[in-house]
Formats: sequence, C-alpha cells, structure tokens
Amino acid sequence: MCRKRVHVHPVAVAAAAVAVATAPHAEAGAIIPLDQSRSVNTFLIVPQCLGKTSDTDAAQGFDPFNSSVETTLDCDSGFGYGAASQQSQIGASSMTASGTGISMAGGPVQNVIHAFGYSDFVVTFELPLASTFSLGGLISAAAPDGGFETFAGASISLRDSAQMAIFAHFVNPGPGGKPNTQVVEETGLLQPGVYTLWVEAGSFIDNDAPPFRSGEASFDFAFQVLVVGDIDGDGDVDIVDLLLLLSDWGVCQVPPDGCPADFDGDGTVGILDLLTLLAHWG
Repeated sequence: MCRKRVHVHPVAVAAAAVAVATAPHAEAGAIIPLDQSRSVNTFLIVPQCLGKTSDTDAAQGFDPFNSSVETTLDCDSGFGYGAASQQSQIGASSMTASGTGISMAGGPVQNVIHAFGYSDFVVTFELPLASTFSLGGLISAAAPDGGFETFAGASISLRDSAQMAIFAHFVNPGPGGKPNTQVVEETGLLQPGVYTLWVEAGSFIDNDAPPFRSGEASFDFAFQVLVVGDIDGDGDVDIVDLLLLLSDWGVCQVPPDGCPADFDGDGTVGILDLLTLLAHWG
C-alpha cells in the first residue's frame, strides 16, 4: 500500500467525525440470499434392461448442502450409471461449492442408452451496499470413452437482475474427449442490487452402446464480497480503515499490492474516497 504523510485540516477532521456519527449503519459484507436451487440429479433409461430409474436431492433453504446420489441399471444386455455430488455453503459474505456429474453406459447389445448425472448451484442474492467481489476456482470436463458423442460440460456465471452476464465461463472436453480444465479468476465492483451466481456440471449420454461411453464434469469455487470502504478486510468499515485512507492521502503510485483506498479508481486518494468510506461506515 502507498504511504504518504499528510496534514489534514482540523475542519476536515471535524466534518469527518460528524459524517461518521450520522452515516447510516449497514451490515458489512452482507450477502442477503433471496432464492436458491442447489441439487444433485441422476436419470437412466436402459432399454435392454426394460427399465428406467432416477434419483435426486435438493437443498432446503440456505443451510449447508452436502449430498450425493448414485443410480445404476444393470442386466446381461447392458448397463447405465449416473452419479452426482455437491458440497456447498452460503455465508454472510461468501459462497463456496464443489460438485460433480458423471455418466456411463455400455453393454454387448446395440441400443440407445440414456445416462445422466448433474449438479447445479444457483443462488440469487442481494447486496445492500456497493461491494468488491472475487471469485476463484476450477471447472473441468472429460469424456475419455465417449469423445464428442458424449456431452460433458461445466459452467460458471454471475448475472445481474436482468440476467445479463457480468462474467461467464464454459468448459467442454478437449480433443478426443481428453480432460479439459479451466481456471476461473474474476474480480470487480458490484453496485447495490440483486445478482445470481449460476454454476453447473453435468454429463449426458444419449447414444448407441456399445462402445462403452463415459463422461464427467466438475466445479470447485469460492466467491467472496467485501464492502467498499473495508480497507483492512476485517468485515467492518471503522476507524482503522479511516486512518489507512488518510495515510494514503494524495496521489497513489500504485505499488505492487495496489492502492485499496482509491475506491473510485482515479489514481488519487481524496475527498471522494473519504466520502465513500464514510457512506459505508458500520
């Protein structure tokens, strides 16, 4: 962080104290969850076995969700297999999840087998205050025995209230169905409003077997928000953040670790940044 000794006029300090005393209080870093769909699903149809089956489990409310489902249809003439899992949690200022979707099909008798494994994490939430966000994780897909005749894919996106993508990432298997992994790293500023974090991974077989076919996809991520003004990252906008801002007052030289007190990104830590911090005091 850039550091510069400054002289702050007493009138400015007094004005800041008044603003602090009258600034509206809001819970720092709050993610307010509004709606969610977190589930794991499997579905199978194996004509040779004269049957179909499925299994599903879904999160109830916003409590931590830790679940897996597994379904098999097997007979002398063919088999199908589907599996899905998810571990996810929604916190006060963060959301984390990992999930998988797997499908397999095969048998000695030629026929079309349907096998499905799918895990989804869809959470709509409100941010009452302008916040910076960071997301880091991995999405991957592979279909080593099915190639492009077996679908496997994973995606992660953040959408605004109009369902316009703030960012979106997709991954499918590489050439010949080889495993393909994409590193996802996103940061930015979110204004107060409603957003949806949409993540999914699944594998689908809807094709002839034999040959043996298989596919799998997965996601693993952590999403975090930080209220604008929380320079030290402790979840509160308080006197420590004010002192850090004042110590950076003036032109920021943008050192390697950035200049976190420059909230408006104009290269200067000044009165607009001070007013932003005071507006989020609490």
